[in-house]
Amino acid sequence: MSTTAPPPAHQPSSQPPSRSSAQPSSVPPLDPGVWPRRSAWAATPRGVVLMAGLELRQKVRSVRWYVALAVWFVVLTGTSALVLGAFWLNTQAFGDMAGVSRVVYSLIVLFLVFAMMLVLPALSAGAINGERSTGTLAILQVSLLTPMEIALGKLAAGWVTGLAFVAAALPALLPAALIGQISPLYVLRVLAMIAAIALCITAVGIGLSALASRQLGSVVLAYLVVLGTTFVLPIIWGASSVLLVQHREVTIYEQSYDAESDQVGQCVTRQQQRDVVRTDIPLVLMWPNPMVLVADMAPSLDLDRSGMAPASFDMLSTISLGIRYAADPTHPSNFNECYDDESPGYPADLGSPQDHPVWPMGLGMWVLAGAGGLAFTVRRLATPQRRMGRGERIA
Repeated sequence: MSTTAPPPAHQPSSQPPSRSSAQPSSVPPLDPGVWPRRSAWAATPRGVVLMAGLELRQKVRSVRWYVALAVWFVVLTGTSALVLGAFWLNTQAFGDMAGVSRVVYSLIVLFLVFAMMLVLPALSAGAINGERSTGTLAILQVSLLTPMEIALGKLAAGWVTGLAFVAAALPALLPAALIGQISPLYVLRVLAMIAAIALCITAVGIGLSALASRQLGSVVLAYLVVLGTTFVLPIIWGASSVLLVQHREVTIYEQSYDAESDQVGQCVTRQQQRDVVRTDIPLVLMWPNPMVLVADMAPSLDLDRSGMAPASFDMLSTISLGIRYAADPTHPSNFNECYDDESPGYPADLGSPQDHPVWPMGLGMWVLAGAGGLAFTVRRLATPQRRMGRGERIA
């Protein structure tokens, strides 16, 4: 009986592996499914443009976008044409029409700012929690886009949307500025300030959308912030100014009057105790007001040159003049009651209140608020999250 010997068992080779097949122990193998992790604060122009393009394509697909833009254009252009046409038919000289056009221009600018305050919160306050409610936010968070790129892309898309509404208002704004002989630099300053405010409000709205878990809550908060700075803070400023009354002795310049000859005499000086309302102390409440910021772009109103004719007043210049006088209520020129500057004794060396602009402080406050909202959004988009809100959807 023959037997077959089993095959020899495999013996491990005593030869060391070749250099070409061996991997250095200090370099771990790279998993092709894992990408290098970037910082949450990193951003590239390509990522921002990609995110902004996605947002804009979603907005353009909506029919409501075109309807809102068309209504916006028709209302502003129709109102401007109606007012200018009515005054044109009842005006004999073009010079009078120029003064009326300046008033119409300023009213359109104020209406544009007010309408932007209504549109921007609705456009930006659902940028983050709206994505979360539809289940698409988690897809963005696990993509190659960083939280900063997502936040900046949404900010750019919201800002471009707001600028589209500003561009739609130009056909109503430019004819009034042209007929009113308004400086192009004045128009550019106003448009630049409106664009800057729109950018800051959009950033604040995105931050509130990252804060609130529901889109309705973030929209309400955004409206409270915007309308509060526009209407509530001026009311608080006016009410607090009444309480800040200082009783002091001031120098009064007033016109004398001769009752027998029924003629106005010379300008006399006398000391008098008066209650001075210190409107300058709570004036910080008016700094972030969008109406005040835009009005501060207007040139200073020269009352000596413009007189008291209603057509010579620009509403923006008038608001700027009022803020300038409110910032310096104790100035001696505020107590000059001599209306005839050619009468003897008229004080010619009083000067005018300090002409310090308030827009740098107000715009700085909005920039800080917008930067804070953007930073908070980046923190909320960073993964992994240590804690989640109750009932908050993940994906």
